[in-house]
Amino acid sequence: MSHSHSDRRSRGSLGTVLLAGACCAGAVAYAVLVAPSMLPPQDVETTNVTTPEVLGSVIEPEEDTADLEGPVGHLRINVSDRGLAWVQTLNCTGDLTTDPEPCAVMAEAAAELAGDPTATESESESGTDEEETDREVSGDQLFTEVRSGTVCTDKVYGPQEAAIEGTWEGEEIDTTLSRKGSCEEARWQRLRAVTEQIG
Repeated sequence: MSHSHSDRRSRGSLGTVLLAGACCAGAVAYAVLVAPSMLPPQDVETTNVTTPEVLGSVIEPEEDTADLEGPVGHLRINVSDRGLAWVQTLNCTGDLTTDPEPCAVMAEAAAELAGDPTATESESESGTDEEETDREVSGDQLFTEVRSGTVCTDKVYGPQEAAIEGTWEGEEIDTTLSRKGSCEEARWQRLRAVTEQIG
């Protein structure tokens, strides 16, 4: 073996040893300097996030319908949609714990309507002068038709139509719905719980 070949071999071995030493020194320095900063402070109590106490404060409770008064009514709804048609009935007894889900949705819609002063004002104007002073938002106003003279767009939102008959909160209901124009679309969306197929 020549002397130059031997020198190259020893230099290669020495380089490998130095590189390995530098890597080990870097790992030790990382463990000493950086790793402790990733640990939680000693005075912080760690908790398991699946405990009920933590989950209760993080997850917002579902909207409680206990504050809503359940509606009382019986409706017969005829819906047509692109050549399909169906008839369904909705019976609400006023007990939201046993009534079908659409009863609770209708109660929420009535509560929203009662809290909307513009809806109350425009829909109460459809009555006589004597009624205007005394009338408050009632359940049957969910079904109030668009009064003449209301400014609406002409956009058609869908081909669906519905006819609703029955009683609601002691009032006789006999109305039709469509999705032609922005005002009719607003009514359709408000009454969507009864026009969609009730399971």
